[in-house]
Amino acid sequence: MSFGKTFWPEKIPSLSRIPKEVGREERRCEACGRRTEQIFYEVPKKVTFLYFKNHDDNLHATCVSCARSVVITGEERERVFESLRSG
Repeated sequence: MSFGKTFWPEKIPSLSRIPKEVGREERRCEACGRRTEQIFYEVPKKVTFLYFKNHDDNLHATCVSCARSVVITGEERERVFESLRSG
Protein backbone atom coordinates (compact mmCIF):
# COMPACT_ATOMS: atom_id res chain seq x y z
CA MET A 1 0.00 0.00 0.00
CA SER A 2 1.47 3.36 -1.04
CA PHE A 3 0.58 6.60 0.72
CA GLY A 4 2.21 8.90 -1.85
CA LYS A 5 2.81 12.40 -0.51
CA THR A 6 1.08 12.05 2.84
CA PHE A 7 1.68 14.83 5.34
CA TRP A 8 2.97 13.62 8.70
CA PRO A 9 2.44 16.42 11.27
CA GLU A 10 4.74 14.80 13.82
CA LYS A 11 7.71 15.05 11.43
CA ILE A 12 9.45 18.41 11.89
CA PRO A 13 11.34 19.66 8.82
CA SER A 14 15.08 20.01 9.06
CA LEU A 15 16.18 23.48 10.15
CA SER A 16 18.54 23.59 7.17
CA ARG A 17 15.62 23.83 4.72
CA ILE A 18 13.42 26.41 6.45
CA PRO A 19 13.60 29.91 4.90
CA LYS A 20 15.15 32.45 7.27
CA GLU A 21 13.92 36.05 7.55
CA VAL A 22 16.89 38.40 7.19
CA GLY A 23 15.20 41.80 7.18
CA ARG A 24 12.44 44.12 6.03
CA GLU A 25 12.39 47.14 3.78
CA GLU A 26 9.84 49.38 2.12
CA ARG A 27 10.08 49.00 -1.65
CA ARG A 28 7.93 48.75 -4.77
CA CYS A 29 6.32 45.34 -5.20
CA GLU A 30 6.88 43.89 -8.68
CA ALA A 31 3.65 41.88 -8.46
CA CYS A 32 1.04 44.41 -7.26
CA GLY A 33 2.91 47.61 -8.17
CA ARG A 34 2.42 49.28 -4.77
CA ARG A 35 5.14 50.59 -2.49
CA THR A 36 4.83 48.34 0.58
CA GLU A 37 6.92 46.65 3.22
CA GLN A 38 8.81 43.66 1.85
CA ILE A 39 10.09 40.77 3.96
CA PHE A 40 13.45 39.37 2.83
CA TYR A 41 14.14 35.63 3.19
CA GLU A 42 17.19 33.48 2.53
CA VAL A 43 15.85 30.33 0.91
CA PRO A 44 18.03 27.19 0.88
CA LYS A 45 18.41 25.34 -2.44
CA LYS A 46 18.11 21.57 -2.52
CA VAL A 47 20.69 19.72 -4.57
CA THR A 48 20.29 15.95 -4.35
CA PHE A 49 20.10 15.39 -0.57
CA LEU A 50 21.84 18.58 0.58
CA TYR A 51 20.57 22.12 1.16
CA PHE A 52 22.84 25.03 0.21
CA LYS A 53 22.21 28.36 1.93
CA ASN A 54 24.67 30.38 -0.15
CA HIS A 55 23.63 30.47 -3.81
CA ASP A 56 22.75 33.21 -6.31
CA ASP A 57 18.97 32.86 -5.98
CA ASN A 58 18.75 32.57 -2.19
CA LEU A 59 17.25 36.02 -1.50
CA HIS A 60 13.48 36.32 -1.87
CA ALA A 61 11.24 39.31 -1.08
CA THR A 62 7.62 38.84 -0.05
CA CYS A 63 5.11 41.70 -0.19
CA VAL A 64 3.05 42.07 3.00
CA SER A 65 0.06 43.36 0.98
CA CYS A 66 -0.33 40.78 -1.79
CA ALA A 67 1.87 38.01 -0.26
CA ARG A 68 3.65 37.36 -3.56
CA SER A 69 7.36 36.63 -3.63
CA VAL A 70 10.10 37.51 -6.08
CA VAL A 71 13.74 36.45 -6.26
CA ILE A 72 16.16 39.36 -5.73
CA THR A 73 19.27 39.06 -7.91
CA GLY A 74 22.21 41.05 -9.23
CA GLU A 75 23.06 44.52 -7.98
CA GLU A 76 19.83 44.84 -5.98
CA ARG A 77 20.65 41.60 -4.13
CA GLU A 78 24.10 42.95 -3.21
CA ARG A 79 22.58 46.28 -2.10
CA VAL A 80 20.05 44.53 0.15
CA PHE A 81 22.69 42.30 1.76
CA GLU A 82 24.99 45.32 2.28
CA SER A 83 22.21 47.35 3.92
CA LEU A 84 21.32 44.40 6.17
CA ARG A 85 24.97 44.00 7.25
CA SER A 86 25.40 47.70 8.02
CA GLY A 87 22.00 48.12 9.72
